[in-house]
Amino acid sequence: MKLFNRNAPALVFAVCLAILLSACGTKRNFIVDSDPTGALLVAQPKVGFPVVKGTTIYKETPLSETPVTLPITFMSDSAKTTLIAEKRGYTSSSYDLNKDSAETVHFTLQKIDGVPEATFDKKDLPSAEFSLLPLFVEVHIRSGVGRLDSLDVSPDASRKVTDELTAELLKSLNGNKTHIYPATLNAPLKTDWQNLSATMNKYVLKLDANRLPYYSLPPYITTDVEGFKSFLAKLGNQPENDKPYLLYIWSKCITETTGRKVGNIMLSLLGAATAGVSQATGTGFQYIYDPSAFYPDSGTLVVLCVIDAKTSEVVHIEQRVFPDITDDDALKAMASTIVKFPVVDAKEK
Repeated sequence: MKLFNRNAPALVFAVCLAILLSACGTKRNFIVDSDPTGALLVAQPKVGFPVVKGTTIYKETPLSETPVTLPITFMSDSAKTTLIAEKRGYTSSSYDLNKDSAETVHFTLQKIDGVPEATFDKKDLPSAEFSLLPLFVEVHIRSGVGRLDSLDVSPDASRKVTDELTAELLKSLNGNKTHIYPATLNAPLKTDWQNLSATMNKYVLKLDANRLPYYSLPPYITTDVEGFKSFLAKLGNQPENDKPYLLYIWSKCITETTGRKVGNIMLSLLGAATAGVSQATGTGFQYIYDPSAFYPDSGTLVVLCVIDAKTSEVVHIEQRVFPDITDDDALKAMASTIVKFPVVDAKEK
């Protein structure tokens, strides 16, 4: 499955160019530490696209905790990259590097009063219980081939798939009520949810799953989403919604028209298609798809978000890629996998 179909040629070129230039670039080994230790280092391109630990950096990319030695290759004399150090409960700090910078980098982070350093432990997920919030599914229909290729959101298809996925999940949960329970929303709560869910989506999707435990301040939804605080209070007042965590599932489905499928088959006879390129991590962190740039020929990106029901802190995010869930069998398979959360083992395709 091609995950970044429209951007594939540009990404292939960028990766190939980085590989070619790495032979003549300037490689430096930076010894990076911080006070306190255990800060997350995030690389950000400033001028050009450096190669850090074998990974071409074209966006903010989590690398590793301090202390660490970072090999960075600068592709030109003017190339620059910014290292950001962040740790929960401390102000973040940044440092610009180029090929002539000193190889010893030290960050002194300032404590933020009243913000605890402790963060959510993912090891607690298997024993946790969740109230399942209403699902969000957005279906994009891809039609045409070549220059006629287009991608449009279908409100009707989105509603249909949302209803079908909700029904299938509830059906699956009936025989698996051990850790996920559908949240009970009365009429006023449903209205509140409709009013705030779009803003909540924007907030959740901009968070980096790898950086959640390291953000200087806990990512509280109530900080950015108006109305979520009162929604949580009303939700918690209903005895059925007494679980410590909320589970929110956001999905983006790309489906092809029949005409496009036929057209692609004909084009495939003319030459091999260029495969989409995913960034090689090389960092020990999971690859994070940008939901706004997820444009395969067909497929479904799912974001599973765990929220503390009392504080509104987003404590855990996972992404998974499934086949096109406008197909009934694919939808049922995805639902049966999601109800096993946090043991989600879908293979990316």
